Amino acid sequence: MKKYLLFGLTLLMALCMCSTPEGKKPQPQVFNYQPNYKKLKVDTTRLKRIDNLLQDYVDRGIIPHALTFVAKNGYVIHNKTFGWRDVEKQIPLEKDDIFRMYSQTKAVVTVALMSLFEQGKFQLDDPVSKYIPEMTDQVIIEGSNPYAPQTRKAASPVLIRHLMSHTSGIQGARVPRGTPSKQFDTLKDHVIDLVQAPLIYDPGTKWNYHPALDVVAYLVEYFSGQPLQEYLKEFIFDPLGIEDMAYYYDEEYRDRFVTCYREDSTGHIEPVEMWSGQTRSPFISDRRMAQGGTGLNGTIEGYARFCQMILNGGKFNNQIILGRRTIEVMGKDQIAHPGGGEDNFRFGLGFQIYPGESIHWEVENGFSPMVSPGSLSWGGMANTDYIIDPKEDMIILFYTNRIPDTLVWEKFLNTVYQALE
Repeated sequence: MKKYLLFGLTLLMALCMCSTPEGKKPQPQVFNYQPNYKKLKVDTTRLKRIDNLLQDYVDRGIIPHALTFVAKNGYVIHNKTFGWRDVEKQIPLEKDDIFRMYSQTKAVVTVALMSLFEQGKFQLDDPVSKYIPEMTDQVIIEGSNPYAPQTRKAASPVLIRHLMSHTSGIQGARVPRGTPSKQFDTLKDHVIDLVQAPLIYDPGTKWNYHPALDVVAYLVEYFSGQPLQEYLKEFIFDPLGIEDMAYYYDEEYRDRFVTCYREDSTGHIEPVEMWSGQTRSPFISDRRMAQGGTGLNGTIEGYARFCQMILNGGKFNNQIILGRRTIEVMGKDQIAHPGGGEDNFRFGLGFQIYPGESIHWEVENGFSPMVSPGSLSWGGMANTDYIIDPKEDMIILFYTNRIPDTLVWEKFLNTVYQALE
């Protein structure tokens, strides 16, 4: 009797150790490249439609290359290359090639600032002027004459949450129309100039895509006491095991960068230099400047680790980057919705949120209706895109460096979702 009782207790203990809270799946801490498609309920025959779509786009010369990374429950169900790193030299694209990610920088820097929020450095509704005194006298531009604008005092101050949700009204540096943009050596110099420019609306009342993430980046430096590049590496990249994601690189990395292409007047694609002068080149010697809104480069697998961390509620590679409740706050809509054409647009802290409420929003903005409500996203200018879909427990990444956009991203999403049983 004692033997059976002991066996029962041992079995119960083993079951307790392996179980997870009811309704919650275990959070994968590594990517598994050997998926059981049947168990994941993914139709492998239908999954091949991704290959057909992307290969067709490459063969027709619409895009130079494409790289995919789709993981469900942490199992990688699609990770393939198509086309060429360099079309003219016929160099095939590799999975660890480095892409210019542009605005995908924003979510990473937002996570960095939110990690400092968790450390009690500030509150989301603190005025930015509390930490950057140059932002105290905020005025709003009114009138239609850009050379003699009228201004009035802002109804309320810019808050830190406004910076991360693109609702601050910050429009850009103080440069008169028709004059060249200023060049700054450091992030601090750039931000001090930025926050003294007039706002284009009262903070928190509208949404517009603007450079406020550079202010977010400066606040990361302010609260941490470290340069932005060092903080990102120490508190995000290294803990997540993300390699080769950076603003600047040694010369040996040059051959791993994909060539960026743009469409010419005849519809053909041609190589284009994406860095203005030498200010944004990742190979320059002056590496002090690192912005919050753009500038990061990296591999698709590296950014997939970042996306999986968000999907997991802040943890990946057995490292907690953010707490679960913080991720939930970041996924809540931050925009005032007074009505009108943008009424269905949703944006949290660092991420766009798929509303799933109206087909009109999808039609007007050209997004796939297949994406689950509550999914998070925000792509880069040269067409690196991602979806973080909690409902399907899935991350979807698509990388190409081609300007301007094509419909391949939206069609790619359709081919991914249609493969789910």
